[in-house]
Amino acid sequence: MKKSEITTYYEDVAYDYNEEFYEKKSAYPTLIYRQNYILDMIKEAQLPRDSKILDVGCGPGELLLKLSEEFEFLTGIDIANEMITIANKKLEKKSSNKNLFFEVGDIENLRFEDKTFDLIICSGVIEYLRNDEGWMKEIKRTLKPGGYLIINVTNKYSIRKWTSAPIEKLKSSKILLNLMNIIKDKVLRKGKIHYFPFKPRLHSPHKFDAYLIENGFIKINHNYFDFAVLPAPFDTLFSFITTPIKKALERYTRRNMVINGTGYIVKAQKISS
Repeated sequence: MKKSEITTYYEDVAYDYNEEFYEKKSAYPTLIYRQNYILDMIKEAQLPRDSKILDVGCGPGELLLKLSEEFEFLTGIDIANEMITIANKKLEKKSSNKNLFFEVGDIENLRFEDKTFDLIICSGVIEYLRNDEGWMKEIKRTLKPGGYLIINVTNKYSIRKWTSAPIEKLKSSKILLNLMNIIKDKVLRKGKIHYFPFKPRLHSPHKFDAYLIENGFIKINHNYFDFAVLPAPFDTLFSFITTPIKKALERYTRRNMVINGTGYIVKAQKISS
């Protein structure tokens, strides 16, 4: 995976991404679930109003806009300039917080000074990086001792991921991808198929917890989200059956839902200097 490819991809899909995941009503809005779990984690931390918060991979800015009345000092960065453009347009309309800033930035090369932030949020980012060393170094550098990290990874053991390889192979053909899009979008009316021109990394939740501990963090809690019931692509094709079940599974978000939960969010606290 080249960073330039990822940047180009999210530049191109920024407006569609914002529309699909944040503006459009969905029967099972996975990123809204993720956002709400992160908001719950922040609330549980009981941070003071003057805490400094960084959202890495802020996308169209929805999370920090939700926090803008509760906290004074907020910064969102994203590698895609178009995402930042959308976030700043929303900022003009939705928030009066003068200390909320959105800017282009790279998690592996943060411009901030050491020990700046009380909380760093990183969702939907590290699966697009070559390894975990670069981002971890920067997070540890810029997070205060005792500060919180809320981060999510894609769970390699989820039923959707260990059954999706044949589907991803089919998607790599433009002809087949177009045909599948016609069926899904025009016939079944379930929206377009997501196809990444690169392969995001997957993580073991247990090993990721251990990696955080090795790097001076203590795990506080977790949430699984984006549940799957059937193997791909049947989970989507039979959504009239699976969607109510997936929504019901969200009540078990903090249990060990390693088979069903595609996304895994961890809240951890930095205990080393």
